[in-house]
Amino acid sequence: MRKLINKYAYVIIGAAVVLAVLLLIFRGGNKPAHEMTKYAKAFYVDEETGEEFVRPVDQLPPLMGPSGRPTLVRAYKFSADGGTTAPVVYLEKYPDEVLDELKTSTDDARKSDLLSQGLYIRLPSDGSKWLPKNSPEAQRAIASAMATIRSGSQSVEPVYPK
Repeated sequence: MRKLINKYAYVIIGAAVVLAVLLLIFRGGNKPAHEMTKYAKAFYVDEETGEEFVRPVDQLPPLMGPSGRPTLVRAYKFSADGGTTAPVVYLEKYPDEVLDELKTSTDDARKSDLLSQGLYIRLPSDGSKWLPKNSPEAQRAIASAMATIRSGSQSVEPVYPK
């Protein structure tokens, strides 16, 4: 057995390294999804005033707005013209009960589920309602909003704060 290990040591080490890298990729290095982005900042909009802010991406909305109330929600911008125009396509936030459970839970798997399943979105138009992001209705709303900014066959790209 020892001769076999010595003979194929590089293959065994290589396989172990590949396995470790795959585990990090698929488990996200134990970081929540919102921390896995390469962008450090995100757009936020005050639901009361419509004013736009740039804040760290790892802050979970809603955040405290200038009024002292949790009115800042994350805003996702997209562009079909290389960034010349970049309208807000949808807003997102977590309901209070999800944020409360995230603060108190010690179960990492539960926190991960809450971060991905507890998210709500709405379109930026007045009167649009908050919907669970994973719901068919929310996905249709996002697809419809994306279609309105698509120009011909151009692709639509996300826009991030600089």
